[in-house]
Amino acid sequence: MVVSAYLTTRGVFLLKALDGDGRLIWASDAINGGNYYCPFCHSKLLIKNGTLKRNHFAHQKKECHSFSEGETVEHLQGKMALAKLFERDRYSTEMESYFPELRQRPDIVIQKNFQKGIIEFQCAPVSVSKMRARSKGYKKAGFKFLWILGQQYLLKRKMTQQIAKFLKWNRSQGYYLVYYLTNKKIFRVIYNIQQTDYLPLKYKIADFGTVTALKEFLTSKNNFEFCKISQNACIIQANFFERDILRSQGNFRSLQIRCYLRKQNLEALKTLLFAGRYSPPIYAVKELYWKTDFIYLKKLNNISEKDLYWKIILEHQKYLFEVPLVNVDRIADLQVKEMNSFVDKQGS
Repeated sequence: MVVSAYLTTRGVFLLKALDGDGRLIWASDAINGGNYYCPFCHSKLLIKNGTLKRNHFAHQKKECHSFSEGETVEHLQGKMALAKLFERDRYSTEMESYFPELRQRPDIVIQKNFQKGIIEFQCAPVSVSKMRARSKGYKKAGFKFLWILGQQYLLKRKMTQQIAKFLKWNRSQGYYLVYYLTNKKIFRVIYNIQQTDYLPLKYKIADFGTVTALKEFLTSKNNFEFCKISQNACIIQANFFERDILRSQGNFRSLQIRCYLRKQNLEALKTLLFAGRYSPPIYAVKELYWKTDFIYLKKLNNISEKDLYWKIILEHQKYLFEVPLVNVDRIADLQVKEMNSFVDKQGS
């Protein structure tokens, strides 16, 4: 059921509320003198019957604690809009249901064909550890779950840890994020997200008005590929790289010192560092850091191919964002193997 509510200057008016047994009841079916509670903040509600306004529930102090304690208009309206959209796709919905075994209260529980799922509409900042714990809890309990992001998380030119933790991957759309924009009343999917050093993120955008259209898109069969870096883009990368060499600041200066101590000519590596294809959008720092280490280790005569592989795999991890919903081991394996093949071709 959808909990219809209106946000006004006088408070939050609800058309449905929870009764003493936790069931959602229409205001028109409520019994005077009965006990009814807000689905959002769980405080006791008043029944309002009138001739000018339709029957509704109202808070005793005209204020929803959930709203006043930090839940934004976007989050309240978004949860209700999402529940309504899933109901149109023949799902039953429950809002703010508490799962004692998980000690969690997901935004929306959906059910169809006896299968339950979880929808989290994330508008406020949340730590990686909390997001990971909630995701693990849902997975362990056997629920499929989807994090839908609000306006604050819209992707722009650069990936951040705040956004990266919600990244998902599939074979058709590559790396993607799902949003619900309350101001436009649409789902937005930002997909084919990929990155490379010194250039803006590359991605595509698709908007949908229904759950059905969103599902069809996310399950469509396409072949995702990382884009080739054009010759002009490689020149831009090389120019920025040379600028950093001249400036010699921060982490880049540390890299220069490391290269100097191991007699590695950093500037001469341009053709190996800036060529090929875009990469997964999960690097917290430039890829040139791990690639420089890889090239150095590969040229050592006292390390086997197997040892080189595992050493770089381990080193690779420290350059990444935390991405709980993505298989990082698989990414590291593919990236290292691709870099190895690329260096071999350049040297042949």
